[in-house]
Amino acid sequence: MVQERFLGLKEFARAKRIALYVSFKNEVLTETIWEEALAGGKEVYFPRIVRGKRGLVFVQAGGKEDFTRGSYDISEPAGDSVVGCISHLDMIVVPGVVFDRCGNRVGYGKGYYDRALGAKRCLTVGLAFEFQLLDFMDSEPHDMKMNKIVTEGNVIDLV
Repeated sequence: MVQERFLGLKEFARAKRIALYVSFKNEVLTETIWEEALAGGKEVYFPRIVRGKRGLVFVQAGGKEDFTRGSYDISEPAGDSVVGCISHLDMIVVPGVVFDRCGNRVGYGKGYYDRALGAKRCLTVGLAFEFQLLDFMDSEPHDMKMNKIVTEGNVIDLV
């Protein structure tokens, strides 16, 4: 249901290059979004951890065969078609453990997305289930806020 609501976003329809994530633990799945994006001729990128730098790069992937088991036992793209600058993406879909209605998110505590999004110049969309959405939570100055949060019941527009 979350994926279907996301697919109805006008920003998704307009996007040519998007970054998704491979679901981990209880995160919202993204397979349907990926399939629709590829069918629509979009370039789709996924995060890969850069060891030693505690950073992320976004690598283009066309199919499940493009993935390998990566850091923290999460599937990562194995290719070398890395987006040069995050501003070349039209949208980054971001996972989280919990979000609030102000756009704050909590991940798994390593800060990879916060560092990657520190220089963001594109739309950021958090995917969450309703039970992962709080009214408010404290945030740190380095925490990056989402521009939109999509749940099975709502689209929260924060821009």
